[in-house]
Amino acid sequence: MSLLRRLRQIIQFRVEQLLLRSTASRLSVIALAMILIAVGAGLLVFVAAPGKTYPDAGSAVWWAFLRLTDSGYLGDDQGLLLRTVSTVLTVLGVVLFVGALIATMTQWLNETIDKLEAGYTPIAQNDHILILGWNNRTGEMVEQLVESDGRVRRFLRARHIWSLRIVVLAERVTPALAAELKDRLGRGYSSRRITLRSGSALRADHLKRVDYRHAGAIVLPAREFDAEGVPDERTIKTLMSAATSSHEIAPAELPLVVAELFDADLLETARGAYPGPAEFIGTPQIIARLLAQNARLRGLSGVYNELLASIGDDQANQIFVRSAENLAGERLSDLATCYDHAILLGVARDGDFLPLYAQPEQVVAEHDRLAFIARRYEHCAPDRAPAPAEIVGRPIEPAVEEGRIARRVLVLGWNQKVVSLLAEFDRHSGEDATIDVLSRVPIAEREAILARRGLELRHAVVNQVDIDITSYAQLAVRELGSYDTVILVASDWLGSAEAADARLLAGYLVLRRALAAAGADPALIVETMAEDNAPLFAGGQAECLVSPVVQSSLLTQVALRRELHWVVEDMFGPKGAELAFRPVPRSVLGQPPASFAELAERCGAAGEILLGIMRITPGGRAVQLNPAHKHEALELGREDQLIVLDGRPVVAEAPATGSSRI
Repeated sequence: MSLLRRLRQIIQFRVEQLLLRSTASRLSVIALAMILIAVGAGLLVFVAAPGKTYPDAGSAVWWAFLRLTDSGYLGDDQGLLLRTVSTVLTVLGVVLFVGALIATMTQWLNETIDKLEAGYTPIAQNDHILILGWNNRTGEMVEQLVESDGRVRRFLRARHIWSLRIVVLAERVTPALAAELKDRLGRGYSSRRITLRSGSALRADHLKRVDYRHAGAIVLPAREFDAEGVPDERTIKTLMSAATSSHEIAPAELPLVVAELFDADLLETARGAYPGPAEFIGTPQIIARLLAQNARLRGLSGVYNELLASIGDDQANQIFVRSAENLAGERLSDLATCYDHAILLGVARDGDFLPLYAQPEQVVAEHDRLAFIARRYEHCAPDRAPAPAEIVGRPIEPAVEEGRIARRVLVLGWNQKVVSLLAEFDRHSGEDATIDVLSRVPIAEREAILARRGLELRHAVVNQVDIDITSYAQLAVRELGSYDTVILVASDWLGSAEAADARLLAGYLVLRRALAAAGADPALIVETMAEDNAPLFAGGQAECLVSPVVQSSLLTQVALRRELHWVVEDMFGPKGAELAFRPVPRSVLGQPPASFAELAERCGAAGEILLGIMRITPGGRAVQLNPAHKHEALELGREDQLIVLDGRPVVAEAPATGSSRI
């Protein structure tokens, strides 16, 4: 009996393995069962049927097979035995041939659809925009690509293709990811235009799954809310995987990579990991520069929010780069007055950006790209011939600020950008900054991060304090009236952007209560992780920076036009030109009022580019960039200020964390 039991277990196990192996094996088991039933029933009626009902065994087996597969033969049989066997065969046929076969094929079809929806099949595309990795900014990046109509058209025209294709490689594609994109894009969502694939950007075979070799541009964002805390290492590994699996392709033929790095020291390392065309953007350094500059210049958020975070807004100014072939040989400074609806910023050339008045005798070369602030790309065409300009202002050597400024800054929260923020405050040698950082992240951990990033402060003093920013009791005992600026940053240690913003909002409300109790009114700057949450901070007159929108804009727009990185890096990066506010000249406040064009000429004579006007009223501050009618008289108040770009910034020491320019 034990032998029979063992044999039964072996047979049962083998059948189970066949059923679970694949759809083909299941069909084979069903077919084998039907054959065995047909043969057994056919031999039974051949032997036991009265008389010579069937001439041979084969005819009897065929009779049984027909009854097993088609119930329509049931009424043709005569005799008790044939009718009984025929009835049993018909019932078994319904179970096996109809039920089991349909169930097996339905299961196979469901598995096939699930596999296709999971995105494991390779694609075949040319000149698509490939986003490697899914994070809290992926939906924002896809939306910005879809809404960048003009830049997308020029991107497609340069590659002789008709429509934009976006491919996203996520760790695991789920219906929730597609639903998030659909909710975000609305009618702009199209499954033909947007493709999701499952896989890891760290694996070369998964990169081939998204046809990365034929991509028009590859966007490689860092995982900001990374539990392992090593987003840059993953980025460099991805670059090496893409490079090593493409050794047979010439470096110049590799797709453009736009990669985001958090540690400025790794920018040069990343450059060596990928031999093809690449732009490495230190977005934390740019965000830190914006926050620090906003602490020095109240109201500056209106400038960079319009220039860097207004994709899809036809009324907002953006930064454009346009070919200068027809202007080759012209002096750069002579072109400043040629544009009625745009403001010339300078020239982008070979990975660098030269501001308009940095070198007054600079001549435009044939392959240069001119950079502008404008509302539309078409406004960047010259309206008139160049006119000679005379630069008689400050010397070319940078001017040193007179006197030293003592600044006290309170930073609430902790994330990976705080390191760059501290370095940015330390960069200016003409001021002494005292910065108190309050967070629940252990002080030892924060100090270890600063040491690992090699931050050496020369002009700033940093005090690390272990405080829960949502605790009124702990925050109220601080001397809040002694701070010039309070900066609230979203904490990336919480694991998600939603949780970070929820805690940030709670801390903001607690801070407002503590400030009201202390009678303090410092400048408030908030870094939030979602654009929908920005209005929630408006009640306290706080200036908001939606960092994911700015970071996504930098990555996507540079992917469409790489020269934009050279301009943005100089304007908003840790080195380069400086945005500044200047008082309106007293002579201009008289009669008759001056026009924007006249003010621009005065600023140009001093080596500065006039970008717009900061309107200051009792109700707040309003930014007016690139006025539509430059030659009409401006009514300016005594409190109003001129927004200028100084191509020759004050002397500043480079931060110890390295440079974000490559």
